[in-house]
Amino acid sequence: MVSFALFFGCASKESSESMSIEQTIINTQKARLVLEDNSTLLISATYLNNIKKYSANELDTVVLIVYYSKNGDVEIKEPNITFGTKTAHVATLSTDDEIIKYLPIQNKWSRYFLASVPKTSEDYLNLSVEIYPFEKVLLRFQKDL
Repeated sequence: MVSFALFFGCASKESSESMSIEQTIINTQKARLVLEDNSTLLISATYLNNIKKYSANELDTVVLIVYYSKNGDVEIKEPNITFGTKTAHVATLSTDDEIIKYLPIQNKWSRYFLASVPKTSEDYLNLSVEIYPFEKVLLRFQKDL
């Protein structure tokens, strides 16, 4: 009888974690820029407010993952991010930050950023990402899925 209870306790935890990973996949947008020299800039953004664990947040918040395929050529610095017309507060995340383990894309070569602005009542979040010297990337998230 004791092993029966332990089995379901573990299954519940695993199910909860798997649900969070599913939620991040649904709330992730990606962009890929192929440059003239065949190098690639990959940007992946995950809107956190539609994820149960972060839904009570008073800010519209996005985790941004940036990967540049050409090591050492260009240093990826903190990007300029706007949500609609509002400039986001951007913070660099370390690779061991707790939220990173829930993201659909993870690797040691990427840079991770957390961007946020005060929450708005709009139905969509329009995200603009500028990383020098690359083109601007535009992404759109539906809020309150």
